[in-house]
Amino acid sequence: MLYGRIYLIDRLGAVRNHHTIFVVTQQDGSGTLFHVTGDIQNGMILETKETPKIPDLSASFVSKSQSGLVRVEEVSRVDSICRANPPPAKQFNGPRRINPMQSLRRCQEWTSEAIAILRARGVLLAVNS
Repeated sequence: MLYGRIYLIDRLGAVRNHHTIFVVTQQDGSGTLFHVTGDIQNGMILETKETPKIPDLSASFVSKSQSGLVRVEEVSRVDSICRANPPPAKQFNGPRRINPMQSLRRCQEWTSEAIAILRARGVLLAVNS
């Protein structure tokens, strides 16, 4: 059974760094990137893309931490689960919060939620030490 490593990737961002989920699916270290793009002024969308570039080589790369493993044949489930976790919605009208009672939700929160759901569904497997 083949496994891909799942990483939380931290990239330079304007106010806060941008977080993504990266699944290594190829021998050369390339794979699939899952993240939300946009902003909380307008709302965000999910982007899933195959990338031939290893995240570590990006000019905006800050760090990566391995979250676990996924069976390569279940990468499509990673996609389905990420798509089921709604991206952050529009949270401001100009300078005013739409719902001040709710915590702000950005890419960091979405990524953390997606990783937790992947673990809970048994798709994201722990790394044996």
